[in-house]
Amino acid sequence: MARRRRKNFFYNLRSGLQRFGAGIAEFFLHIAQRLKGHMPRRGRRGQVRGEAAAAPAWLLAPLLFGLLVAAGCFGYALTLPDPRISVTLSVDGIETAYYVRADTVGGLLAAAGVQLHAGDSVFPASGESLKPGLRVEVSRAYPVAVKSGGKVQVLHMSEGTVGEALSHAKVAYSSGDELSHLPFEDVEPGMQITHTDVEVSYQTSYKTLEYDEVTVKDDTEYENYKKIEVEGVDGKKQVIQRIIVKDGVEVSREVADQVVLSAAVDQVTRVGTKIKYQTSYVGETRRWKEAPVAGEDGWVKMTVDKITAYCTGSRTATGTRPKLGTIAVNPYYIKYGTRIYISKYGYGKAEDTGAFRNYKNSRGEPMNQLDIWFNTEKEAKRWGTKYNVTVWVKK
Repeated sequence: MARRRRKNFFYNLRSGLQRFGAGIAEFFLHIAQRLKGHMPRRGRRGQVRGEAAAAPAWLLAPLLFGLLVAAGCFGYALTLPDPRISVTLSVDGIETAYYVRADTVGGLLAAAGVQLHAGDSVFPASGESLKPGLRVEVSRAYPVAVKSGGKVQVLHMSEGTVGEALSHAKVAYSSGDELSHLPFEDVEPGMQITHTDVEVSYQTSYKTLEYDEVTVKDDTEYENYKKIEVEGVDGKKQVIQRIIVKDGVEVSREVADQVVLSAAVDQVTRVGTKIKYQTSYVGETRRWKEAPVAGEDGWVKMTVDKITAYCTGSRTATGTRPKLGTIAVNPYYIKYGTRIYISKYGYGKAEDTGAFRNYKNSRGEPMNQLDIWFNTEKEAKRWGTKYNVTVWVKK
């Protein structure tokens, strides 16, 4: 403030002395012109006529004194400091040099007729003092659109970053949100910044793991045998889902992690596969397995000359004990170990042979005969002897 008053003082003093000197000079020049009209006329020989010659002599002294005072005022005024300074003003890149009498940047702008509008920026600030050679920059604001939550705000900015634009628009964002531009990018004229609020949450649920049923086949037990050896137990699993919501709308839901808290225990059931051979009797019906289909799974049809039932015997030719399902064959036609199906008898296995292997039939061929075993004499007698019986043999 004191500096400003001092500059104004020198400016006013200098101007006053210049005006004062100019006034004195003008006054005495006027007097000089008046005196010129009263100067005595000289004769032909250069002599002054009359007494008028003495009058101008005493009037020349004030004239010279006035001229000296005027010259002194002008000279002293030139020695006083000039309060105007030289500065450069740039408005949107267009530079202009100014020689102004101003103390602050704001005074320079006023002197240059530059008005600031909303969003315009000036550097240095308007309140900063002017210095010789200072460069003042004015940047005009341009529109920047910020869209968030379905609303659009138009800002007027002359500089700054995307993050600052969001801050001016009072849009709070986090690292997980989506932005059309990076926060540290500089804003540009007409830029459209889009912010999408992203919320990520996690949901925990529990699911039941159903046990599986496992069947174990046991050929030492008959087919109607069934026993649960291990009871099935359901398991439990923890499932964590990640849910993503954008601007209040759920856009995805996926499994982020899952942990088995308790594993399911399979239920184990043992079932028998051993064939229980049965036949039918007069007056009663027992079920037996259906006959195999010839041509499938290696089964072929064959007609045997004779089948005789027995219920006695200690050892077979293969070393087994005869039982229901034991069949004696002629190895010429059927090999030991071959599975055989006989209608009204069921399934059996070739485990023995008999003396008939040495017999011949009416065609002179080796006798194709079978002997089958029953558990009781009663069952064997009921079967008796049958001729030209069709059987199924698995090759």
